[in-house]
Amino acid sequence: MTALLRAGDYEVVVATDKGMNVMSFKKGNIEVIDQTTRTLFEERFAGLGAMIGPHFHRRHPATILPFPFEERFPHIARVKAQNIPDPFTHGIGRYAPWKATIEARRIQATLSGKEEWNGVPLSQLEGQQFEMRFSMELTTEGLQLDLSVVSETDSLVGIHYYYHVPEGPAVVKNGRAFRWDLAQPIDQTFRPEEPLGTAIELHTATYCLTTSYRCPCAENCWQLWRPEGTSFVCIEPISSHDPKHPNLSVSALSINLAISNQTDPLLV
Repeated sequence: MTALLRAGDYEVVVATDKGMNVMSFKKGNIEVIDQTTRTLFEERFAGLGAMIGPHFHRRHPATILPFPFEERFPHIARVKAQNIPDPFTHGIGRYAPWKATIEARRIQATLSGKEEWNGVPLSQLEGQQFEMRFSMELTTEGLQLDLSVVSETDSLVGIHYYYHVPEGPAVVKNGRAFRWDLAQPIDQTFRPEEPLGTAIELHTATYCLTTSYRCPCAENCWQLWRPEGTSFVCIEPISSHDPKHPNLSVSALSINLAISNQTDPLLV
């Protein structure tokens, strides 16, 4: 099912039964989620506003546990056809139905390895026992996200939202030292100057999005992904210093997303 939250000019649509994917995030008539990535969501639960956790990117094939009833997960055949070895890239959190309590402006949700999806324990799909929590609150100032994970082995949480980059100049800024022209592709991990978090600004020709995040410890980073020839960029706060080699079995992130109608990124 999908949940619609509204607060002032803000509106967010969330698929609680499909990995808590943020299908739309708007302020007035400004939509920041790239709707052309809906095909990725429908194909393999990627695109739009996808989650990260309990693992990042793709697991080594040797660590992926066999499980029954593979035919009950139609996306697996599609990813295998693309030679993707991990049937649950970026973690089971972005695929499975969450248990959610929905209010007018808030959603609180949990996901546990002890639960089953299509008759298979989530721990078997993820390869370990875990418990994830996700709280979302929409206010007149923006979207507040609080994510956490407790797990059997090393893990992490994060977001992998696909933000629309319209025609025209666009840059990503972080502090005084970092500025990336989105005319150039990039796939890189950054660590904040302040150890517990930072603010990253996306300036496009029609809007500005500020991603601010805080982490309880210095085990955090943010990923910037802009594939060549695409209409989106991903700004990904993550609760690990090195997402491909996490060190913690307990971690959390607090993230705020705020939209403004900034229109000239080259003058900022």
